[in-house]
Amino acid sequence: MSGKPIPARPGMGAQAARLAEILRVDQAGELAAVHIYRGQRAVMDRAPGQMRIAGQLAEMEGHEQVHLSRFNEILSERGVRPTVMSPVWRLAGFALGAGTALLGEKAAHACTEAVETVIEQHYAGQAPD
Repeated sequence: MSGKPIPARPGMGAQAARLAEILRVDQAGELAAVHIYRGQRAVMDRAPGQMRIAGQLAEMEGHEQVHLSRFNEILSERGVRPTVMSPVWRLAGFALGAGTALLGEKAAHACTEAVETVIEQHYAGQAPD
């Protein structure tokens, strides 16, 4: 995600390498999103009076899990490995989610809104590719 394209591996065309890079980054984003929601739910599921937001977070996590599952299938179908940074994204996502939830409902909503906005912008930026 440095903005600098990764050179094609031997035996891979530039277009195939670019597609693999896009899929890997997109899968990592969905992985992080799922873990952000899990972190928020870890806090909100136990917080008194937060059943409504906990339910919303569970629903949103479910949507992201569908996206992640599909990206995992696509990676497998195309023989593309996931990022080696997956453990970092899991931990960082969970920590971000739990941290914002500990700050309260408004912070949790601000985090999820920001994440969804960035994801939408990221996908829109890929459309010409």
